[in-house]
Amino acid sequence: MCISDTYSLAERKTLGGVSMCSCGTIHLTVGGITIRLEPEAFGEMVRMCQDAADRLTMSAEMTPGHSRLAN
Repeated sequence: MCISDTYSLAERKTLGGVSMCSCGTIHLTVGGITIRLEPEAFGEMVRMCQDAADRLTMSAEMTPGHSRLAN
């Protein structure tokens, strides 16, 4: 796994970013923490987070007085 020659895939100024290095490793940075993942593991992490967001949205819709999760 290398950390040189990375290029940005996505960035949120107040949160962090996602980049990929020349060997194909995905670097997920949130705050001061970077997690390095193989592309397949990154895809699974994205699906897991989407599942969690979907559940939060459903829960908020079913609970009176709670705001809906922002997209």
